[in-house]
Parts: sequence; C-alpha cells; structure tokens
Amino acid sequence: MAGRFKRIYFLTPTFRPVGGVVKIFDYVNHAWSLGYEPVICCPETYKPGLPLFQNERFINISPENGVRFTDLEKISVGPFDLAFLSWPTHYEIVEKRLSRWTRHEQVIFIVQNVRWANPEFEKGYAVRLLSKPMARIMTNDVVLEAVKPYLNPTSMTEVILLGHDTGFFAKRRSNGFGSPIRVGYTTWKSDVGDRVASLLDGVDFEFRAIREPVGWDELKKLYRWSDVFLATPLAEEGFYMPGLEAMAAGALVISPDAGGNRAYCEFGGNCLQVDLDDEKSYAGALKGLHSMKTGELNRLRQEAYTTAKRHTLENERERFRGFMERLTGLLERGGSVNVPLDRRGT
Repeated sequence: MAGRFKRIYFLTPTFRPVGGVVKIFDYVNHAWSLGYEPVICCPETYKPGLPLFQNERFINISPENGVRFTDLEKISVGPFDLAFLSWPTHYEIVEKRLSRWTRHEQVIFIVQNVRWANPEFEKGYAVRLLSKPMARIMTNDVVLEAVKPYLNPTSMTEVILLGHDTGFFAKRRSNGFGSPIRVGYTTWKSDVGDRVASLLDGVDFEFRAIREPVGWDELKKLYRWSDVFLATPLAEEGFYMPGLEAMAAGALVISPDAGGNRAYCEFGGNCLQVDLDDEKSYAGALKGLHSMKTGELNRLRQEAYTTAKRHTLENERERFRGFMERLTGLLERGGSVNVPLDRRGT
C-alpha cells in the first residue's frame, strides 16, 4: 500500500502496557500490516521480556523481526517520512527534527483524551497544539466534540472508533446472579470501590479488587469472576477500557457518566448509571440488583455483548487503511490536506 511515504516513526513515552501506549502499538501493527516501515521511538530501552511485548498482539514487534527501535532524540523526519504521536509534548521533539522539506501534515496525532481541550492540561500546550496544521485521528466522537472548537480547520481530522481485542475477555452468560453477588473493581483510578465494599461487604455481596495495573490475564480473571463490575472512569479521559472489557466478559457494568465511557455506555441499555465517585450511589445500585429479573439482566448483557463487538481491531485497521490512503494521496499530490471536519471513520 505504501507509496513514497514508507517510514513511520511511532513515539511512545514508555513501554509500560497502559491503555494509551497499547493503542500506539496497535497502530504499529496496523501500519506494519499495510506495508509501512515502523520505527519505535522511546526513552526506554527495548527488552524482549517486557510485559508489553509478552502480549500476544505485540510479541512479533522486535528487532529480530526487522522492527527498528531508537531513542526519541535520535529521530529525523525526512521529506517522505511520517511521525505518529499521542503525547502532546512529543511534538516539541519532532518539530526540531523535521527536514526543511517535511510538511507539518506528515505528523499524525492520535487524540485519545478529552483533556486535550482543558487549558490546564500540559499548561495549555495541548490546546495550542490543536491549532497547528497536521493530520489527526480521534478515537471517538466524544473526544472530537471536546476538541473541535480548537482544531485547525484546514487539517485532516477523522474519527476512527477505538478498537480492542474484546474477544480475549469474552464469556457468554445467561444465568442470574450468584449468591452472594460477586462484585469486582479496580482501585488505580479511584478508591470508591473500597468505600462501597466497606458499606456492603458481607451483606449478600462479595468484593474483589485489583489494586495495581496488571496484565490482561489478571484482568480477565477478575471480569469473568465478577457478576458485577464497578467502573470508575475519570471525569476527563478518552476511553475507559475496563468497562468495555467487563461487558465482553458478561459482567453487569455499573458506571458513572464520564468522558471516558460515553463512547460505549448506554445507560439502561447495556449498563447501569451511578453518580461519579459516590459510594452511596454505587451501593444503592448494587442493592437494587436483588430485585432484578434474569430476563432484564440478560437483556443488559446482550446489549453489552453487541457494544463490545463494535470495537474491533479489524475495523480500526481498515479505517486506518482508508485514512492513510487519503493522507498519503494528498501529500504526494502536494495539495492541501484539507478534509471536512465532520468526516467520520466509524
């Protein structure tokens, strides 16, 4: 597929397998499969045993398989290179390393978080960066709507719905709740789960928590064990993955309405709503489950399964293919990279 534009520098702040970094490496795979040459740029040193590269999705991304790794400070974006960025301040590194013939539109930003529109995020640098002419991928419409007032109107901007390997977490269920009702949650973004547990533990509920960021295997065990999963998205976030993963596993998701989950939560349709960071609201929703009929539970589960299937890596890859065909075509013709802002890639 790749024409004259063959090499893409992918900048990542770390090799820790956190959500935003995992998404960068999903796009490394997409680009590689489409015929581009990915170069991984990171301040950390590549090691084959790192947890990120033990993930089955990324195990083939290695120097042994021809993928080059380099330090952030050693990149040089030539006239027929592209750069793929996620963290705002990485642009400060790239901008100094653009050749005199390299266009700003050869920089692709994936915008994964609504906080880009917050003038306090990165001391306003992210907001100012949105006005620069470069190509952008938004991971959902919620992120697009948040940043749209600040976007450069001549830039190529598309929504590519975030993809995920939800099949890894999938578990089919059709039965009612067990006794006691098993409730899972994580604590690395909020301690509200602990506060709920202190109110209800031993009263027809059993609680289990993961307290540190862990690998997928541990998360899968938690989701599949749980009858119910307490989602704790941040008020400013791009996509809260645990909620979608728990849906794929058939756990009933209880969640507040926040930026990180609006792209997939349909309250009353595929999950139940509570107030943000309010343990009494969560506890009230849990107590209400004792009167929920199995039919209603199965309806919520089925809608959740349908939601999870919309967020596939295959769909994301094909949308990226179209995005790159349009972008490189415009670049090779030397014309404007102006694409209507309301273009959708979902």
